[in-house]
Amino acid sequence: MIGALALTATLALAAGTAAQERPWTPLPDPVSATCPAGLCQPEGLNGFFAAVERGGPVQIVQFGDSHTAGGQITGSLLWRLQSRWPRVDVRMDAYGVVGETLRGLQARTPLFVGSAPDLVIIAYGTNEGFDDLLDPLAYERLLREQIRRVRQAAPSASILIVGAPEAMRGEGGGTCANDPERRWRPPAMLSVVRDVQHRVAAEMGVAFWDWKGRMGGECSAHALTLGAEPLMRQDHVHFTGAGGDWIGSLLFDDIVAAQAHRGGR
Repeated sequence: MIGALALTATLALAAGTAAQERPWTPLPDPVSATCPAGLCQPEGLNGFFAAVERGGPVQIVQFGDSHTAGGQITGSLLWRLQSRWPRVDVRMDAYGVVGETLRGLQARTPLFVGSAPDLVIIAYGTNEGFDDLLDPLAYERLLREQIRRVRQAAPSASILIVGAPEAMRGEGGGTCANDPERRWRPPAMLSVVRDVQHRVAAEMGVAFWDWKGRMGGECSAHALTLGAEPLMRQDHVHFTGAGGDWIGSLLFDDIVAAQAHRGGR
């Protein structure tokens, strides 16, 4: 099973390599007041950085939904990490399922196959945010439970929660200035999910990446669908190949900045 998924990550890596040939221009990237550099609790990545600085090998495991399953974001991140540390054996296994929620991670037994990873990326939240009946308290309990499970299974691993990105429904009631039909608006529960992720990460000492802020904040899910080469698909949820490459580059930039602030090489 893990071998097949490693092959998926390898194919995504190849796609990410080709995507680098397309120049991209960063969009405005406001972040939340408590994540001024995009990444909250960067000290939560110290174990990962220590593994890199030892010279590896370094193992990353990512669990997530269709954003992970698509391969563009993980491929972009992996390509850049390997390029930055060419003498370190960086490997990534990405377990993504279309439509998945955090309950998919809850059902996964065992969490890891083989040796424990150095970095675990938890990248759920979009599908929970589109669930109008989501119980925030139950979701918070589940998130805390899964963080504890990861720590029990891999005590030395760093954990990074990738916050839910900006996404929208096309059912009317929108307020974005660049949406004259006022068609697109984010589902109400998406901000709730993001707030829970943000707070739980802070309270449990886990790194948190402000995906929404880094992709442009409010109305970015619509803005990114515009132009000759859109970075987001017309469903206002998923990214194009170029968009996935761009998101991966933003996450990479913030990880590297966190390491530089720590004083690592």
